[in-house]
Amino acid sequence: MTVRVFEASPTLQIIGAYTAGDAVGGLLTFENVCSAFEPSARIVGALLIDDAAQAAVLDLMLFDRSFTATADADEWDPSDADLENCIGAVHFAAADYIAGKDSSVAYLVLDRPLVLLDGGTNLYAQLKTEGTPTYITAGDLTLKLFIEV
Repeated sequence: MTVRVFEASPTLQIIGAYTAGDAVGGLLTFENVCSAFEPSARIVGALLIDDAAQAAVLDLMLFDRSFTATADADEWDPSDADLENCIGAVHFAAADYIAGKDSSVAYLVLDRPLVLLDGGTNLYAQLKTEGTPTYITAGDLTLKLFIEV
């Protein structure tokens, strides 16, 4: 088995503090996670880089196909039809972060099966906050998924 790193960064609106339950950024696409011939893999790790040092509790909601993402800073509320394609979540707790002077990083070791249906190769996601972070720039967050294929 080989572990590959897939990266995506949400574009954040700078509007002040998010409210608990808000979407953080829009649709995220992790491209070519699987092949059309082998739709399964395993998420073995997740890294969240927070350049604003907010250390916010965030959930990365995972989908096996593209969906209509909730607008950034709106209450996270996918349609019922889109929610049927949710295949899991990665939870970043406040205790998962290691703080630096003006940034923080959260790393999780995971063992999550991943199956993309209907011949899809991309993994889709959106962040949802459980806190009230205030980010400084539109590119303050970067996500990396470590996927064993």
